[in-house]
Amino acid sequence: MKLLIFIFIIYSHVVVSAKPENVWKNILDQNADCVTWVSVTMRVEVSAGGRSMPPQEQKLEAIGTIIAEDGLTVLSLSTVDPRAKILSRLRTGGASVQVNYTEVLLLMPDGSEVPAKILLKDNDLDLAYVLPIAEENQAKAETSKSFPFVPSKQDNSQTPQVLDEVVSMSKLGRNLYRQSTLRRGSVNAVIEKPRQYYVIENTSPGTPVFDKDGTWLGVVVYKMERGQPSAIVTLPAKDILEIAEQVRTRTP
Repeated sequence: MKLLIFIFIIYSHVVVSAKPENVWKNILDQNADCVTWVSVTMRVEVSAGGRSMPPQEQKLEAIGTIIAEDGLTVLSLSTVDPRAKILSRLRTGGASVQVNYTEVLLLMPDGSEVPAKILLKDNDLDLAYVLPIAEENQAKAETSKSFPFVPSKQDNSQTPQVLDEVVSMSKLGRNLYRQSTLRRGSVNAVIEKPRQYYVIENTSPGTPVFDKDGTWLGVVVYKMERGQPSAIVTLPAKDILEIAEQVRTRTP
């Protein structure tokens, strides 16, 4: 009888510890800082109908996911690039919008601001890769700062199934003290061709998505159609990491 009670206690502990809620809460407790706000300041120049408008300075903040120890961060390009939105309002043929970034900052949980640069902008996949840079007056030791990054299991090729429960991790805005959050959702569809996407409800651009086992599935972006955001989708982690490797090989 005592043996049966012991086995039941062990079994109950395993079942409870394996519940998705416990896995997700553990990710939130240990890895919430892999999600960060990114601040960008830019100079926007618009020309339409043969006339150029006065340059304007804009400042935007967007959510990004840190995917490597050196702080390499991926985010939805549409959230930090106003070109598509501006062009959609201009109905003049031949209009052009030039965006020059003058300042990029990673806003860290301790209140510090880490200077960064945009390494790659992929308009087709709605991706921007951002990497911290060292200021000239920083000590060399500080350039090797380690950043919290998304927990990545080796099986990043895992494909979720329709109706699977997942969570996305994000951060609230400055007015709510940038508190870390989890959003529960489910997989509505898996698109295989021409490129794999996951259609997941209750997500927002730039946030990482995890399955019930805590496996990082991907980052939320927009599906682009003719240069305009058309739907919110999740790009698989394997694609995010593959592009990151290509970015690094081209970085001096």
